Formats: sequence, C-alpha cells, structure tokens
Amino acid sequence: MSAGVLLISNICATKIFSLAGIPFDGGLILFPLSYILGDLVVELYGKKIARIVIWTSFTINIVAVLAFYVVQKLPAYPGWDNQVAYEAILGFTPRIVVGSLAAYVSSSLINNIVFEKIRDSQKNEEKEKKFYARALGSSLIAHFVDALIFETIAFFGVLSFKDFLIQAVFAYAAGLLIETVLCPITTWVAKLMRKELTK
Repeated sequence: MSAGVLLISNICATKIFSLAGIPFDGGLILFPLSYILGDLVVELYGKKIARIVIWTSFTINIVAVLAFYVVQKLPAYPGWDNQVAYEAILGFTPRIVVGSLAAYVSSSLINNIVFEKIRDSQKNEEKEKKFYARALGSSLIAHFVDALIFETIAFFGVLSFKDFLIQAVFAYAAGLLIETVLCPITTWVAKLMRKELTK
C-alpha cells in the first residue's frame, strides 16, 4: 500500500492547486498517509520490515517512472490525440520524480529512526498508550526533511522565491495537520492490529 500511496502522490504532484491563494502540489492530499503507514509498519513489525517496505516502494516507483517514460516515447497511433495530455500528467518530469523519491526515502528512514528512539525512551507501560507521541514526534522531523528536499528539488526556481517559500512552509504545516487530525484513527488501527497480531 505504501508503494501505491507514493505512486499516486507523485502523479498528483504534477498539478499545482491554489488554496486561499497559496500554491500546493496535488501530492499533499495523499502523501501524509505514507507517514501513517510507515508508523504502523514500524510499530507492528519493526524497523527491519519498515526499511524493506520503504525500499520496495522506492523500487516500484522507479519501475513506474520508467514504464511511463517508455510509453510516452512510443509513437502514437494515428488519430489518438492525447499525447500532450499524457505527457503533462504521466510524462517524465525529472525534478518532481527525483525530488519525490529522494524526499520519500530520506524522510521515511528518518521517521523510522526517530519513531524507534522515542519508543525506546518510553517506559513499557507507556508504549501502548503513547503511540500518538511516537507517530507525531517522528513526523515533526520527517515532514520537515521531506518538505525541504522535495520542494527544493522540484520547485526551487520554477516558482517565484516567495511562492516557493510559502508552498514549502504550508506543505510542511498541512502535512502535519492532516496527520494530527487522523492520529486518533491511526492510534485505533494500531491498537486493533496489535491485538490481532498477538492472538
């Protein structure tokens, strides 16, 4: 599922939309879910499995990018007039792809490390009750790393510096807000899955 979230977010990121006059890339809508999934995986299965999920998602997205690129370069059948539309949405946009994948790997690995450190610092009786502290604490840092890497590689010089700065700051804040709002559900899912895994 993490691979799917990353892939869909990368496609959505090709659109810049306006929210109260602030530019956001479309990946913002779904990408915070990747942190939630990452937190659940490291919580329930450990950091080794979490790393495998990260690198598997990365690899699947590389395959997708290459497939989109090859299909884009194939000659269009006469009468098929959607080449420009295909290139606009699924075309190989190096800065977005490189920025997204670099940010995903870096921020996800950091998210897992910080998550583990917070969990190791908690007392045994706190661990089950304070999942939210691990999830949100690790995301504070991981979202910053993600926004810094992705926004810089993908949009620095494409947007005006003011718009770039506004987008980066608000993307960071919005990602955290989405994850915070969903945290009660994430905590409930973690508790439910923990019980299922211990049966």
